[in-house]
Amino acid sequence: MTAIRGFHHVGIVTDDLVTIRRVFGAVLGAEVREPVVEPALGAEILWVEVGGVALEFLCPTSPDSRAAEILRAGEGGVHHIALAVDDADVALAELRDAGLATIDAVARQGAGGARIGFVDPGHVAGTLVELVGPPAPGQPTEAEVR
Repeated sequence: MTAIRGFHHVGIVTDDLVTIRRVFGAVLGAEVREPVVEPALGAEILWVEVGGVALEFLCPTSPDSRAAEILRAGEGGVHHIALAVDDADVALAELRDAGLATIDAVARQGAGGARIGFVDPGHVAGTLVELVGPPAPGQPTEAEVR
């Protein structure tokens, strides 16, 4: 069975990265990285490190993006928690084999080239859980993107 390697990040959807940068960086003194546009996700991502925990702030760059849909539905704020796994495809298959539903049948590309997949929130107390595996061969590592 695939083991969780650790906590990866908390995903937060927002339409205001300027305020996030000011509050977390200038006011609270957290490490705030430069934002990265992820065209495949239709979002700009701002990573903030707080005590070894990564916060991923997603701001839509396209009205058709998932982040834009979330904001239109009034569901901005904390969106998901993410856990690191060795292989997202294997982890998704093992969850389904154990009788749990997944949103993704196979892993897809996420921020920084990572391979990601989501567990159906109905199986984890209504919480959207993202499984994050390493990038596909030839993709830059998260450290190179972050």
